[in-house]
Amino acid sequence: MPIDVALLGCAHPHVPDVLGVVASEPDLRLVAAWDEDPGAVPSVLGGAAVRNVDTAIRRAHAVVICAPTDQRPALSLRAAQAGRPLLVEKPIALSATDGQRLAREIERTRTPAMAALFLRRLPALDRLAGVLRERLLGRLAGVDATFTHGGALNGMFDGPTAWMEDPARAGVGGFGDLALHLLDALAVLAPDEPPRLTGVALDAVGGTGLGRWAGVPMSVKASWAVRPGGFELTVAGGNGTAVLRGGVLELHGEHGEPERWVGPPPDAGEAVRGFADALRTRRFPRDGLTAAVRAHMALQEAVRVA
Repeated sequence: MPIDVALLGCAHPHVPDVLGVVASEPDLRLVAAWDEDPGAVPSVLGGAAVRNVDTAIRRAHAVVICAPTDQRPALSLRAAQAGRPLLVEKPIALSATDGQRLAREIERTRTPAMAALFLRRLPALDRLAGVLRERLLGRLAGVDATFTHGGALNGMFDGPTAWMEDPARAGVGGFGDLALHLLDALAVLAPDEPPRLTGVALDAVGGTGLGRWAGVPMSVKASWAVRPGGFELTVAGGNGTAVLRGGVLELHGEHGEPERWVGPPPDAGEAVRGFADALRTRRFPRDGLTAAVRAHMALQEAVRVA
């Protein structure tokens, strides 16, 4: 049986990733596309375009929300109240406090909801989690996490996506947008000791944060203005160092060549694939928005102090 999907919000850089997954999965079908600005709906989706958001929600079995952050709480709640499982971009609200409130309201509807945190689905990250569980690095000494791209230099935020550079509509800038992924990934690696930022230095499109994770010093760098950019996570320990670069994990010991494991690189479409898998199996994560709220809270507290 096909899974009918509605897309709410078409002016987000990850919309092509959403559409690519829908097109590649034979049981997914895009039945509605809505945006507050009808001109933002891609012409190739003309047949699915609707002007009323409730019409879009009613047509679908599930909803993907890529609208600007200031619209996400209302859209998410409308979808949840209609009983439509939803995948929503992060941050799920302008502030972590509003996100926490939204998560509680959606939980009351008993409608499954997930946040689009795609780094947590990276196979190499799961591999690194196993290395840490087995204590192969020995006593940990520190972690450095970086996630960057050149979108601000390449015109990614021109035209309909310009809202992403407006804090009043996006809630976070270049640092927060990508650091949320890093903070979530680090929380996956050490769920009992999630990362905590104690200070940040920001610029117009990115920044650097310092803090603690798993009892050791942590640095986090994120920016929209780095070429070629990419994702890198380095965990140092007394017995060796793990370097996760893109989808490749290397373990460096005291002697010999590094041990290498090669997997696929980060892919924003993985959040949609994970959502589709949950729809098929009807197995959704409990508290599916909690991770996004937790990462946003860590970011918000540090930025408030800065």
